[in-house]
Amino acid sequence: MCQSFRKTCSCGEHTAEIFFGRNILDEKAIKGVYCPECSRNVDTHAGGMVYDNGWVLELDMEVIRFSAPLMGILPNEVTADRVFDEGYATWVGITPDESETRNRERAEILKLAKVDLPAYMRAMKAWGMDRERRFTEEGWRKMQPRMKA
Repeated sequence: MCQSFRKTCSCGEHTAEIFFGRNILDEKAIKGVYCPECSRNVDTHAGGMVYDNGWVLELDMEVIRFSAPLMGILPNEVTADRVFDEGYATWVGITPDESETRNRERAEILKLAKVDLPAYMRAMKAWGMDRERRFTEEGWRKMQPRMKA
């Protein structure tokens, strides 16, 4: 079973939930998380950074290079972008806080199920399609087409 890890932003106001696919990496691979406000102060030339719609995930590339062979990547070819995009250390869902916001939004719609089941079904369908469209329009990394290497 793959694990996830919650990491608080450097400001302490926001939390990102990070998923570790294939159980290769863990929380030691994460140096920091920066929300859009905090990321303004992040060195954009520093290595190990993944940029996603204003958020920055800072990876410990030394830890990751040590695990690179388990990911099928040569240590000198490992990049933060590749680790994120291939799901070894990435957001749980599309955004850093998606599981939290998804659960909150879904709970609101679920109230309809008790009083109007057809309306609930329509609302769930619309919500799912609207979320996907919204994430794409907002420019979240996981919603962008990827070029195959």
